[in-house]
Amino acid sequence: MKRNILARRAASAALAACMMFSLSAPALAASTDALLQQSTAAKSAVSVLDEENGMMEEEPAYQMNLKNGSIRVYIGEDGKQYAKQGNNEAQQRGNLWITTDGSPTNKTLTIEGGTTGAKVTLSNVNIDASGAAVSVSGNVELIIAGTNTNTLRSGPKHAGVEKADDNGTLTISGFGTLNAYGGESGAGIGGAWHKNASNIVIEGGTIEANGGNWGAGIGGGHGAAGQNITIRDGNVTAKPGGEAAGIGGGYLGDGKNITIEGGTVYSRSGGGSGPVAAIGGGRETGKGENIQITGGNVTLKTVDDDDIYIGNGQQEAEIDPSKLLGTITKLDKDGNQVGEIVQDFKIKINDTPVTRKNYTDILGNGTLYYDIEEKTLKLKEGQFINGALTITAPEDVSIDLEANARHVVNGNLTVTGAKDVKVTKLKGDDAAEEAIVAINGKAEISCSGDVILKNLGGSSYRGRNLTRDGLTVNGANNVTTEGSIGDQTIIDCTGDIELGNKWGTTASKLTVNSADNVKVTSGSVNWSIENGANITCSGTVEIKGETPIKGDVTIDAGKDVSLEYEEDEAYEDNQNVINITAAGKVELNRNGTRNLGKVIFAQKKGQPYVYFTDKSSEEYKDYRITPIPKTIESKYLRIEPRETYSITVANGTAQVVGDTDGKLTTAFEGETVTVSGKNRNPDVATFGGWKVVSPEGFELTEEQKNTEKNMTFTMPASPVELKASYSFPAPVLDMQVTVKGGTIRVGEGESQTGTVFVQPGQTVTIEADEPAKENESFHHWKVEKDSSKNIGIIEGSLGSETKKGTEKIVFTMPQDGVKLTAVYSIPASVLRSTVTVTGGTAKSTLGESSDIPAEIGTTVEITATPYDAEKYPGMEFVEWEIKYPDSFYQNFPDGIPENLQLKLDNAKSATTTFEMPVYPVKLIAHWSASPVAKPDPDEPIDEDFGVEPAPMDTTGGTIAAVAVGGAAIWGGYEIATRVILHSLLPEGTVIPASRGQLALLVWNTAGRPEPAGAPAFADVTDPDMAKAAQWCTEQGAMAAKGDRFEPEGWTPKFKVIEVWNKAFPAA
Repeated sequence: MKRNILARRAASAALAACMMFSLSAPALAASTDALLQQSTAAKSAVSVLDEENGMMEEEPAYQMNLKNGSIRVYIGEDGKQYAKQGNNEAQQRGNLWITTDGSPTNKTLTIEGGTTGAKVTLSNVNIDASGAAVSVSGNVELIIAGTNTNTLRSGPKHAGVEKADDNGTLTISGFGTLNAYGGESGAGIGGAWHKNASNIVIEGGTIEANGGNWGAGIGGGHGAAGQNITIRDGNVTAKPGGEAAGIGGGYLGDGKNITIEGGTVYSRSGGGSGPVAAIGGGRETGKGENIQITGGNVTLKTVDDDDIYIGNGQQEAEIDPSKLLGTITKLDKDGNQVGEIVQDFKIKINDTPVTRKNYTDILGNGTLYYDIEEKTLKLKEGQFINGALTITAPEDVSIDLEANARHVVNGNLTVTGAKDVKVTKLKGDDAAEEAIVAINGKAEISCSGDVILKNLGGSSYRGRNLTRDGLTVNGANNVTTEGSIGDQTIIDCTGDIELGNKWGTTASKLTVNSADNVKVTSGSVNWSIENGANITCSGTVEIKGETPIKGDVTIDAGKDVSLEYEEDEAYEDNQNVINITAAGKVELNRNGTRNLGKVIFAQKKGQPYVYFTDKSSEEYKDYRITPIPKTIESKYLRIEPRETYSITVANGTAQVVGDTDGKLTTAFEGETVTVSGKNRNPDVATFGGWKVVSPEGFELTEEQKNTEKNMTFTMPASPVELKASYSFPAPVLDMQVTVKGGTIRVGEGESQTGTVFVQPGQTVTIEADEPAKENESFHHWKVEKDSSKNIGIIEGSLGSETKKGTEKIVFTMPQDGVKLTAVYSIPASVLRSTVTVTGGTAKSTLGESSDIPAEIGTTVEITATPYDAEKYPGMEFVEWEIKYPDSFYQNFPDGIPENLQLKLDNAKSATTTFEMPVYPVKLIAHWSASPVAKPDPDEPIDEDFGVEPAPMDTTGGTIAAVAVGGAAIWGGYEIATRVILHSLLPEGTVIPASRGQLALLVWNTAGRPEPAGAPAFADVTDPDMAKAAQWCTEQGAMAAKGDRFEPEGWTPKFKVIEVWNKAFPAA
């Protein structure tokens, strides 16, 4: 059955149209389509698809006989299908077949598909039950097997096949026959009494659904709705009980969302005390809404005169035949046909509508048919239209007329509203003169797609004619022809036009009102365009042929125009006028001996242009200087739009060569331009040359620069701005010479200081003063910012910050002032840096303090400041600590190089010396304490004491404070703590380095007491250490972090002292 479904779904996907029914109140829609018949070829194709997708593999069928007891089919928790009969244990049965071998039984079948879905096949089943013969819930696929008949009869208030819930979908498929009978108030297939029926799909089989009184054939029971019902295939008959719909609602029930996609369907109304629908709502209040017929053949019958066919039980729906896909046949209560609605394709051929009944032979003479699948009108093979042909069609319908006959249309062809139009004459009999015409009359075509007209038959010497009396095309996209168009041609389209004819004149009296690109060619000695043309388009125009034009031609193109005469020796000079307006390039060419003749040109966008009259030369003419003559005395003309560039001349004039009036201020690239300077003060000023202001990179030769009058250059592809320079004799002014730190002597005169006025060109001698300090020496002359930089040194050197100059320099005075300053250098021995001492003082040649400058290379003495012996007894100096600049540690992570290290004479002496290096020096004095008197046990411990080293005296030095037995001992941290711990801990004890070692030491010294609680630290595994850690935390001597003691954690010496004092406080 899956093959059936796939075939039908593939076919349904190709159906685009639908039919909509409408009622004034409430709104109602419906549509129908042609019946989809499943063929052997379709089955074969889908079978291959099934095999490729692994759909053919199914577990072996298992058959159960219902006569042995009622059967319940359900989906287990494992998602598999199970069957239980009577009191027997449930068995997993996937491919389940139910039968009664044709004999009746009162046993019932219940199928619970859930969301996973159950699948059951009925084969020769006969049930006559007091309840529901078959009850389904959830998703259920009911397959009707083979060629046998399955009969299901239910008792009162039950449906023959009862849809017990609205959650899942009941799908009926297969090739067999199913007769379902509902009891009173129950539907044949659907709902029970007062039970709605939703989500029913029929995909195949021969199905007859008989509703009990007040129940629908397929749909709702008494007082209930039938909705979401779909028929996709099969032979389906729906017979309701009284006052119910055949398909839809039971009595008082609605019929909604009913769709027929295919198959053969028969449905009748239920009759009774009032109107009721064959498809739709039940009597009285039942509504019929959203009824769609998208395929199949549907027969509807009314039982009473007041019944309706499709609707809501009160009003018949109006049907639009143009939207109907399929056939609806209406029968009266006696079975007589009273109406038929067939699909109307909205196509008219010579006033004959094209319908589902006549589409295979529209005119009834075996010539023309409509291909529904391709939506195309076609001629039957070997046929043509003998007479006029008028076609009116929607914009989605195309026309393709192809005939291997004397004509395609022997008369006028008129097309209105179609999509594509194609007319092709193949070979045909050309014995008669008129036999060579594809359309033996006039062709008038209005369409939205492409127009293609071709005559491929007829003798070459007679030409191959498309139309006898002209062609008119409106609204098309592209237009293509091959053959001769007789009489006038008028085309209005949005795309391209390509007209051609290998054996004769292509077009006559051609008018193109709109198009994109236009191309007209001819391969014969006849004309491409005869009797003139008027062409307007947004793109290009190309006309080509041995003799392309006879008559005047007017062209208005948005881009280029090309006119090519391939050969014209047999014809006289062209006396026609070619009038062209174009935005792009225009090229006219005769390959013969005669000239082009009369040509009128206008630039569509007003752009400047040049033109050529010799195809072999790139020498052009400027239309502004030499306009295009009205008669072209040459065989070639090319017109090209080009950009012009401005010419600007300061102190002069410019003239484009050939512009005798001198009015042009712009030129094309490549044109020759002449410029002349204009001297407004010829008695005083002299020409100094041409200067290029712009563009950058445009250069003149030396000869061009120095030519004042009639200098010529070739115009580049950019604006040009030139300036003629003129100079005046400058007055001689004395300029200032200012020197700091030296003397000034002009020529052989006396030496002076400060500022001296000097005439440009004179010789100036500068000498530096003696250094003000003994250790200084002259280094160089500094040229100040406001000084001339063009000092022409005759003798000596100015020098620079990096190069030593001479104390004496001699130079020629420039046109502007000179300002110099003598710079003196300090010897390296005088350079200095700084010394900073923490806890002491430093003494250099430059001072004495804790922070002093010191000359590099000199000896510096440092002295540590001693502590107050009474306040801090027992303090002894340890050593000096050197702190290098931070950059040293960054640049030398592996250690300071020896040549940069500071060398102290004695680092462990409180007073020592060193030689001052080139970098700043920082030194720290370190002290320590010697053992002193036993501390006072009564002095309390400072709680903040011993947390971290801290300086305790502003006089300098680095000390540490720790508490021992309540008394303070001061000194260097490392030395002092070791002294304290050795006196505090048991003799011979190693100072603990971790928390675990410390806890063990304290616990062992305390006599290994048992802790109050059980050890509870997750990170302590050693039993003794666990007890020690627990006891120390209970005593408050040590702290923990939650359930972690961190036994490997490092413990500083001051912390060991602190913990020890807490564990063993002084008595």
